[in-house]
Amino acid sequence: MFNKGIHSTILTSDVADKLFSNISAISASDVSFIATLRALLRKRLPQDEYVHLNSRVLQIRKNDIAAASVHQCMEWFAPDSILYTPPGGHGITITYTAHPDAGEDMLRIIKANTGTGKRYMSNYTRRDDLQVFYARKAKALFYTDDAEKNTVIFTDRLELKHFHVLQMMIPKYLPRLFVASPLTEVEVCLLKSLGNKSAVEYEALIAEFAKAFDIRTEIIRSRLAGFETVFERIRADELRKEIDGYQNDYDHHLYMMQEFAGKIQESTYTLAGLESVINEQSEDSVLMEYFMCNTNLNLVRVTGTIIEFVAHGYADVYDPEAFEQYVGNHNGYMYNSLSPTVTKPQMEKLYRAIFGDCQYKLRLCAAFTADIKGGLRGLRSYVFPPESQTYLHNPHIQGHGCIGTYAGRFAEYMRKRDYVGGIEQATISAKNLNFYDSTVMSYFARELSRTAISCIEKPDGTLLTPLEAIIELEGGALCQDQ
Repeated sequence: MFNKGIHSTILTSDVADKLFSNISAISASDVSFIATLRALLRKRLPQDEYVHLNSRVLQIRKNDIAAASVHQCMEWFAPDSILYTPPGGHGITITYTAHPDAGEDMLRIIKANTGTGKRYMSNYTRRDDLQVFYARKAKALFYTDDAEKNTVIFTDRLELKHFHVLQMMIPKYLPRLFVASPLTEVEVCLLKSLGNKSAVEYEALIAEFAKAFDIRTEIIRSRLAGFETVFERIRADELRKEIDGYQNDYDHHLYMMQEFAGKIQESTYTLAGLESVINEQSEDSVLMEYFMCNTNLNLVRVTGTIIEFVAHGYADVYDPEAFEQYVGNHNGYMYNSLSPTVTKPQMEKLYRAIFGDCQYKLRLCAAFTADIKGGLRGLRSYVFPPESQTYLHNPHIQGHGCIGTYAGRFAEYMRKRDYVGGIEQATISAKNLNFYDSTVMSYFARELSRTAISCIEKPDGTLLTPLEAIIELEGGALCQDQ
């Protein structure tokens, strides 16, 4: 029961850990227990077997134990992980509580419920001989499994002195390893020294045991191994990194070459298809025939992928409900900036004749550029050709260059290579009027009431100016009062 902790011995050095890798420990108070195990088992433990020391502290309070069932307590005290020993394994487990007042309750529950013939740990035998031996030193219970390969120790606390004195009975914890090889006189002395207040004798004996393995030589060999080839190893590491770098560059360039090869092949196939279409194309394409047959389209010019054209039609794309909502409001934007020669009631009559009962038709036109790559665009303030002289310019496009959602529809047709469908969106846009748009309809009202263009078509095909149409609707001359 040393008055100090043992934190360094030659049997627990880095080299010793490699030599005795099959004798290990976890959460031990100091290195003395593992050093003692290695000293005693160096010749007794077969190379293909192992011994593991496990020190478990339970953060359980007295109240926790009182509130829990026996089954819950046993899951805390003796889980399956410490009771099962795999083939070739030997174990010593020390379980204690962090709170001493809980330790006595733990021992009471374990003693009443574990061991041969009991509900828990039925394949373990309680070691009363060990309990008696330690009775004056510590409150503890000892259990060894039927295979004599695993011993579990329960104690109410684990002070450093208890940790040291528990080592004195190691042969009793692992009886199978000592049955054919009793302790030597020196080994007995080692175990007895664990009860001394001073660790001097113990440390001297451990050093003697270490000499049998010539660990000093192993330490020197391990620490100086390769020292005389340091430069060569540094250069070798550098070369390995260089090789890795070259390999990565090679792999990257190889990947890029494969990518380029694939793109070349893909582009070649695409080009072959395009050339086939070009070579097999008839004299007149579908788009050519569309422009030839559609007299409402005037092709102005073609530049590269851009077609400039004028679309003609009747103002028949509008919302009738929107028209009815605003046509009766003489203070609204459909009556802004009218010609002085036209009254608001007269203008309402003209509106209704065109958009209400369809007595007249209003001719509209708009100019566009259709770029296969760039999309459809309405042309603002366009100077129209003579073919458009009997058409009023669509206010939304001529005044603001806006075609709304038709641009998106055009792009969708272009993705499908449906050029006719794309141009058709411009034709529809040219005939559209939005009665909800105050800016557009103010512009429209001003232009329609003031224009001298014969853009009003009667059912017999006769063309009238808006002013002539109003005169006809009035049945005579215009009233000059506004």
